[in-house]
Amino acid sequence: MASEPSGRRAGDWTHKSQRTHDQANTIIKDPGAKKWYQDTFWIIFFLVILWPVGVVLMWRSDWHIAVKVIVSVLLAGVVYLSFSMWSAVQASMGA
Repeated sequence: MASEPSGRRAGDWTHKSQRTHDQANTIIKDPGAKKWYQDTFWIIFFLVILWPVGVVLMWRSDWHIAVKVIVSVLLAGVVYLSFSMWSAVQASMGA
């Protein structure tokens, strides 16, 4: 059976006061680290797949304000064109 350098084996019982806190700290992530939803990959993913969520994540991120405005304007243009094309198709089918 494998043992640690301290001589303890897996499953050995230790009192709460004998435990080292270093083991617990290796499990906890750095508190200053970015959350998964703040990562640029996920923001772009949601902008493409589920754009309302992507817009919210983008505006809450640390992206430069110019990039946020440009992406928002482009996305609004795409939504407008999509709606106008849908309206044209509906009008041509109803006539």
